[in-house]
Amino acid sequence: MPMELFNPRTFLFVANLLGLLCALVLWVQAKSFPNDIGGLRDWAKAVLLIGCASGLASARGILYDSVTIIVASAMLLLGQFLLIVGLQRYAGQEPAWRPTLDGIGAAMLLIIWLTYGSHNYQGRIFIMSLAHIGFFSVGAFLSYRSNPKGFASHFLTVAFLLGAAVAVWRLSTLSMGVRENDEAFDRNLIQQIYLGVFSLGILGLSIGFILLANERLRVELEFMATRDPMTGAFNRRAFFARAGVEWARSARSHQPLAVITSDIDFFKKVNDTYGHHIGDLVIKDFARRAAQMLRLPDIFARFGGEEFVILLPDTGKTEARQVAERIRQEIQIQRNKELPAYTVSLGLAVANGVSGDAADVEALLADADAALYRAKEGGRNRVEA
Repeated sequence: MPMELFNPRTFLFVANLLGLLCALVLWVQAKSFPNDIGGLRDWAKAVLLIGCASGLASARGILYDSVTIIVASAMLLLGQFLLIVGLQRYAGQEPAWRPTLDGIGAAMLLIIWLTYGSHNYQGRIFIMSLAHIGFFSVGAFLSYRSNPKGFASHFLTVAFLLGAAVAVWRLSTLSMGVRENDEAFDRNLIQQIYLGVFSLGILGLSIGFILLANERLRVELEFMATRDPMTGAFNRRAFFARAGVEWARSARSHQPLAVITSDIDFFKKVNDTYGHHIGDLVIKDFARRAAQMLRLPDIFARFGGEEFVILLPDTGKTEARQVAERIRQEIQIQRNKELPAYTVSLGLAVANGVSGDAADVEALLADADAALYRAKEGGRNRVEA
């Protein structure tokens, strides 16, 4: 007999196919993406479980109820739980396994009793709807929190909220006395809407997870392209790209622009005496502490070795010298007793009411380098402008 378009069995069969396909896509993505993008394998397993649960449910009346109801319900609940586990791992959190698994176990005991003890179809709907609302609500919260400004997190949040809303609606039909037959493939409107949204929901959630992973990959690639891997400061290329933008903005607003160049004093001696490993730790220590002295708009970059450059938008000579002095005074304090004491020399240059093109940043940087040279010649551990 040909399969009817709006037969509930058709919806479940489609959900099964979509689950298998989306699980395959997510698994391939998990194998090809960096391991530090967490959650992909959990999402692949989750979608696979949900898809298989749909396949088993579509066999209601063909296979035993123990398979099409009990096993399918367990797989569905575990799949939804793995959706949450994936979101937690994506955010770098440790999943809370025990409490949720205990809750799933309790729900399954109720479903077994409602199936074989009281033969209560409405009760099974009530239990599963509550579980859907809980998992989808938590999923919406975690999705939004993963990146409140990102399109992917918004897309996934909406998908979870729609799933929760449909579960709330189905639950409300029970409280209003709307009766559904104890028949898995009853063609009433409620069943068709619920199963239709369920089928599309697998696809929607999978798309959301793929978008979320791609968004994280884009951020990581952008970080790798613009940041120094050792310190997290901007690299030379990224510095000049951002400096050009700030130079043009300063020219339009007629605001000053300051550049500070810095070198760790006697860094070669640190390497020769303590080894390159300690030298690297000194560089990291300086970068971390210097960055803490800066404002959010300031641009902090590592040009190579122990050489760092800072661009200070809307900053005159007096303010720039104060920033440089704060950095110098902070660095000369030995905060980490496991590292050798060290100092830093800084040179600064300021352009007031800049004009011209971004190539003039090079000239400003050359002036700051000249000031840095004077600081070294003057005894080091000092600031020159």
